Amino acid sequence: MTQSLSALGTASRERSISASVSLRCLTASLVALFALDNILLLGLLGSPHLLVAGLAIILPAALSLLTYMSMPGQTRVSVATIAACFVAAAILLIMGGEGRLFYASTDWQVRDAVLADMGTHRWPFDYWLNGRAQLLRAPVGMYLVPAILGGASQLGRDWSLLLQNSLILGLLFAQASALFEGLRARLIAILVFVTFSGWDVLGNLILQWTGSEARWDHIEGWADGYEYSSHITQLFWVPQHAFAGWTVALTYLLWRRNLAPIGLFAASLPLIALWSPLVLFGALPFAAFAGIRVLLTGAWSGRDILVAIVATSLATPALIYLSTGAAAMGGGLLPPKALVYTLVMLFEVIPFLLPILHDRANVIDHATKLIAATCLFLMPSWSIGTFGDFQMRASIMPLALVAIAFADWAARLVHRHEKAGFLIIVALGSVTGAVEIAQVFRFAPSPVPGCSLAAVWHRQTSRTAPDAAYFVPAEAFQSWVKPVERVNADAPAKCWNHPWRMPTGANTEQQSRP
Repeated sequence: MTQSLSALGTASRERSISASVSLRCLTASLVALFALDNILLLGLLGSPHLLVAGLAIILPAALSLLTYMSMPGQTRVSVATIAACFVAAAILLIMGGEGRLFYASTDWQVRDAVLADMGTHRWPFDYWLNGRAQLLRAPVGMYLVPAILGGASQLGRDWSLLLQNSLILGLLFAQASALFEGLRARLIAILVFVTFSGWDVLGNLILQWTGSEARWDHIEGWADGYEYSSHITQLFWVPQHAFAGWTVALTYLLWRRNLAPIGLFAASLPLIALWSPLVLFGALPFAAFAGIRVLLTGAWSGRDILVAIVATSLATPALIYLSTGAAAMGGGLLPPKALVYTLVMLFEVIPFLLPILHDRANVIDHATKLIAATCLFLMPSWSIGTFGDFQMRASIMPLALVAIAFADWAARLVHRHEKAGFLIIVALGSVTGAVEIAQVFRFAPSPVPGCSLAAVWHRQTSRTAPDAAYFVPAEAFQSWVKPVERVNADAPAKCWNHPWRMPTGANTEQQSRP
């Protein structure tokens, strides 16, 4: 009987192992996806297509294999957990407007145009804007694969984008599940992470109480230019930035938890730049800490250096591409707004920092929490680009780390008053995401684009950024990019096949003209 029970137990364990995937396999897959984008950029810049195709087959696979070999193989994630992660990712992205089944925020007016231009024109192409030839220079990592797969088909591009982003977000969720033990902790983690936001509802109530104009359709604009975006807002409005920030946060945590080597975190930094260069600024303090740590402890190997060198080599063309003409974006210190800054810290940062800084048993170490806190207190004082872009995007990594630490703290609560405090913090923050989700049910799906990026640029409903945000004069590339096609500058009377509704109820054709 004892032998029979032992055999049954062994068989059960074997079935459990067979119904799971190793963490290093999931991580290697994610690395390959980001590496592929960096190779495909060469095609956008004019490299021979056969050469790019060959490199795209060999180099991402090689880096993926190096990543796989450098990670320990003990940690596994169940197939059921992975499936749930992919389903959750697809649902969130569909609700954010991807696939064009539901309403998408007005930021997608430009995003759709970029994807359409890349899918319908031969690479490389240029624009005639402001009396000169200009090239697209933007974080195009999210668009390369969907543009190739979808081509001239609007439906093909939309669904390729949705499938790609669902794959990336699902992989991120699945890998992050390895940081938590047990189903309950993982459910709390996903709930906290998805709903994570500051108390924007209180900021709006203060505006209304003081007689100022309060927007209840997109409530994160209450702080007079300061903003730490909710995770739902990041997913719905700027998924490319969200994925980049969450990727470097995840690879950093896998290193801190001894689930991956330092080489993985080092490799992830250059690879994600093509998705969001601003995220790198928020990752630099953590990279500095990691570098000092491994040098002092000697916890690095030749394989770590090799992985980092290969990843940096793959990303070098992207780093050159993104930095060309980038100085025109401007930046520098921001003048302080003492009262608003204080309220932002009280509503957006401190409620989450206080419990986790006192939690010494957290999944995130104390040094990392202190670095994240310092970043969040200092980031409103600096500017790169326009509209608070630096604060909103550079903060994605530290905010993700705070969210994960807060979820781990919440999963171990025992006392009733602590659980009540947790629910109050989450409930107040979740209002921000709920307001964004409400737009899905208020407005029709986003319309199909009919204009190029150059035509949409000054018709977009959102505040128009300087041209340098997406364009750079062709001569800045010193003739090493030779366009083979010019995007048609002729704009139809309407850029969308039906009005693009705004949260305020107006439509873009009424508000924005060439």
